[in-house]
Amino acid sequence: MQRSFASIDQTGAFFYQPIRQASAMLGALAGDTIGSVLEFTQNADPAFPLFTERACPTDDGLLTGAIAQALLDGQRDFRPYLLEAVRRTERSTAPMPPCWGSGFYAWATAGGTYDKDSYGNGAAMRVSPVAWVAQSEAEVLELAALTAQPSHCHPEGIKGAQCTALCIWVARHTRDPAAVRAAAQRFYPELPTWDFVQKNHRYNETCQGCVPDCVTIATECESFEETIRAACSIRGDADTLAAIAGAIAQALHGVPADIRHETIARTEPHYPWLVQTLSNFEARFGC
Repeated sequence: MQRSFASIDQTGAFFYQPIRQASAMLGALAGDTIGSVLEFTQNADPAFPLFTERACPTDDGLLTGAIAQALLDGQRDFRPYLLEAVRRTERSTAPMPPCWGSGFYAWATAGGTYDKDSYGNGAAMRVSPVAWVAQSEAEVLELAALTAQPSHCHPEGIKGAQCTALCIWVARHTRDPAAVRAAAQRFYPELPTWDFVQKNHRYNETCQGCVPDCVTIATECESFEETIRAACSIRGDADTLAAIAGAIAQALHGVPADIRHETIARTEPHYPWLVQTLSNFEARFGC
C-alpha cells in the first residue's frame, strides 16, 4: 500500500504528501451498523457476532450521509440536509429505526431555526466526510465547524467535530497512528491509555467523554475490525463510538471487503438513498 511522506515547504512548514485510496463515509457507516444492536447493552465482550439480522444504520449513519450529500452538492450550509435526514426517515421500517438524541430531535422537529448549544457526541459521529473532501488542514477545521454549528455549536461540540475530522485527515495522509494521536492532542492534550479506557469508560453521550477514547481505540488497534470490536465492548454508546473510531480506523487501515458488503446489504433495503450517497461520494472523491 502506498504511503505518504512528510515534506517541508519553502516557508519551513510541515505538510503531508497525500496517499491515494478510495474515499468514504464507509468507516462511520459500518461502525454504526455493527454497533446498532449493542447501543444500550453495556457490552464488554469483544467477541460478539459482527453482524446480526437486526443490524442496520442508526441516526449516526443517516446524518453522516446527510453531511456527505451536502458536500456532493457543493454546499456549506449543512442545516437543511440534517433536517431532511430526520424527515425522510420518520416512517422507517428498519429493524433498528433511528434513535435520535432527544435534544437533536427536539431541535429538528422545531424546524432547526436556531443554533443549538450542544456538546453531544453527535457532532463527532457525522463529520467524517469532510476529511475526504478538504484540501488542507485549515479547510478540514472550517468544514468540521460548519457541520457542527447548526445543532452542536457549544465549544466542546465544535472541538469534538474538528478533532475527529482532523484525525481522519491526518490518518489518510500518513497512515501513522502516532501522527493521529499528535493531531488529537491539539484538542485533548491528555489522551487516555487503552488500559484506562477499558477499565473506566462508561456510557457517555458527550464529545469530551467519547472522542479522546475513540482516538485511543483507533490508534491502539491494528485493524478496522479490531477497532470496531474494541469500540463496541467498553460498555458505552456502542454505535456512536464505533462510528467515530471506525471513521479514523478506515483512514488508517481501510475497510475489509466483507464488512463493506455486509454493511451495504443491511443498509440498502431500508435506506437505498444512503447507499447511493455512499456510491456517489466514493466516485467523486475517491482515487
